[in-house]
Amino acid sequence: MKHTLPVLLVLCLVARAALASPIIRESGVIYLSDLDLKPVGLKLIQPAPCYLDIECKRPAGTLRFPQTVKLEALAANGLFRIRGDALQGGVIAWADPRSFDPLPEKFVENLRKSDERRRKIEALIARNEVAIGMTPEEVFRSLGKPQKKSSRANKEGTQQVWDYIKYELVPQTTYVPVYNQTAIPYNRLPVQYPRRGTNCPAPPLVQSSGGYAPATIYVKVPSGTLSVSFKDNLVDALDQSEGTSQGGQVSVVIPPVNVYR
Repeated sequence: MKHTLPVLLVLCLVARAALASPIIRESGVIYLSDLDLKPVGLKLIQPAPCYLDIECKRPAGTLRFPQTVKLEALAANGLFRIRGDALQGGVIAWADPRSFDPLPEKFVENLRKSDERRRKIEALIARNEVAIGMTPEEVFRSLGKPQKKSSRANKEGTQQVWDYIKYELVPQTTYVPVYNQTAIPYNRLPVQYPRRGTNCPAPPLVQSSGGYAPATIYVKVPSGTLSVSFKDNLVDALDQSEGTSQGGQVSVVIPPVNVYR
């Protein structure tokens, strides 16, 4: 009994530190918050150990049974990052999925597809590019506000069209006026003026000169146009002229995945 209380106290302090510390993002882990998904409720089927690290080397305590925990992330090795109550207090930790009720059918598969799509979308946005299958919100994040919005009707219905003018910064050299001033100390003047007293030396002579110097400026020049057509709230077609950053390649991404379906 002498050693039981100190051990419980240490585990309690560790659990509290886990709740207070920011998320340490592990590689190969899918975080539901990155996909704008709320934590999923999971019922615990038995008391289970949980860990502070993904390698399960630092115990965080034992999950209290029965309870429903919140699933926040899924690791590549199958472990769950959960938020719940341990015997030692509240914890955010890693646990074995076999300790919980099964997830909905195809949940993990759809979660991985959704995360893969997110990574592709983020890469496209970083390059200011658009792909077939993107949503209007994703296009806005990539290209910003369009110069023009219009609607196009055909036998399949009405399509919304966003028109963009693509620009590039072209360096140009121009000449700007410059002015220089040089102060010549009294003792270096070619003509020695009478001294004005020990404490009143003659002021230095200031010589000014001017001219022009080259300077580089960047001018915003139109380089092409891009029309983005939407159908069912997804990019359906891209019409672009030469000079756009898209080049001649058109990327395609899968539509947003319903993880719970």
